[in-house]
Amino acid sequence: MQKKHRKNKNFVYRMIQHETILVPIKDNVGDMGSLYNLNEVGAFIWERLDGEKTLHNIEAMIIEEFDVSSEKAQEDLGEFVRQLKEIDAILEVSNIK
Repeated sequence: MQKKHRKNKNFVYRMIQHETILVPIKDNVGDMGSLYNLNEVGAFIWERLDGEKTLHNIEAMIIEEFDVSSEKAQEDLGEFVRQLKEIDAILEVSNIK
């Protein structure tokens, strides 16, 4: 949970009529066939994946914002990060300076 991740610049995040979506960009064009709809927690996490915060920091923010247990926050965060890695939407940040 000490790992840090940042968003892949080849993904665009948009809110459209109360829906939050991720759109992969290929050759400077949105791949509209591969839209990813985020729920409220997913959007909350996405906004905080800045390459500075650790997953542990984000977990604490989830607990505070959504009033859930540490176990539930860690489980949801871990699963969402796994899914984002699977579609190459995030990149792990090295701690080496």
